[in-house]
Amino acid sequence: MNELMKTELGWEVHTKQIELGGHILKDRVALMRSDNDEILGIRSNNYHPFTNRNMQELVDRISDFGGFRFQGYSEFGGGRKILAFFQNQESNLKLCGQDVKDYLIIGNSHDASSKLFVGTSNYMFRCENQFSEKIRTFERRHDRYVSAHDIPIDRIIRSYQMGRQALYERMAIFQQVKVDYRTIQDLKANLFATEIEILDTKEFIKVKETSRSKKFDEALAREMSELGNTLWGLFNRVTRYTSSEIGNSFGNTSGAAEKMNRAAMKFCMERLAMAQN
Repeated sequence: MNELMKTELGWEVHTKQIELGGHILKDRVALMRSDNDEILGIRSNNYHPFTNRNMQELVDRISDFGGFRFQGYSEFGGGRKILAFFQNQESNLKLCGQDVKDYLIIGNSHDASSKLFVGTSNYMFRCENQFSEKIRTFERRHDRYVSAHDIPIDRIIRSYQMGRQALYERMAIFQQVKVDYRTIQDLKANLFATEIEILDTKEFIKVKETSRSKKFDEALAREMSELGNTLWGLFNRVTRYTSSEIGNSFGNTSGAAEKMNRAAMKFCMERLAMAQN
C-alpha cells in the first residue's frame, strides 16, 4: 500500500442549475467540482451531497477519537468517488496467523454510485496482498442533508470493528475447507475468459489460457504451497494476483482488482456453503 494519497482534497462539490433549450430544469441539478467546473453527475434536486468539507470534518473527528491514524484520501473518476483511509493502531494484528495491517475506510460519492459508507481494508505483510470490503451495517443515503456532526463516531468505529471481526472469522473458516483441482479450475473459469462447449450432450467449461491466467497460476504455486490447499489459500491466490498484477489503488478498493477480489469472495462463500451442507 505505497500509493501516494492526498492529505487534503483541495476542492468542493457544488450544485448548479441546468438550462436546456432556454429553459431551466426544475427537477435536476448538476454536481460540479469547484476547482475546474467538471460535471460529476446529474441528479434530482432532492439529492443532497455530503460535501468535502463535511468529509474533512468527519476525518478530523475520527482522528480525535483515537486508535486510528489518518493516512490520506484517494479519488476515483475525477472525484466522483472519494475514500479516506485510517490505519488501525492496534498492535500485533494477525489474520489466520499472518501479520497484517488493518484500515478503516470512509467512502463517499458525488455521482450517486454509492452511499456514504464504512469499510475495512486489509494488508498482509508476507506478500503485500490487499483486500477491501464495504461494511453494510453503516450507510447513509444522499436523500437529506447530513452534517459530519450528525454522525456518531462511536457507531462508525463499532460498525468497522464488527465488520472486521466478521471478515476475520470468515477467513478462519476458509482455512478449514479443503479445495481440489476442480475447485481451482472452476474459480479460474469464473474469473477469466471462459467458453461453454457442448460435446456429446455434456457441457463443460474450457478455460482459455491467456497471459493473465498464466500469471494467476504463478500466484497459485506460492500461495497454496505456503497457506495450504484450502479456501483461505485459494482466496489469497486471487488477492496476490490482483495486488501484484492489476491493483491500481490503495487497498484495491476500485477497478478491476476490486471486482475480481469481490468475485473471488463470492465464489469462496458459495463453496463454503456447499461444504457445510
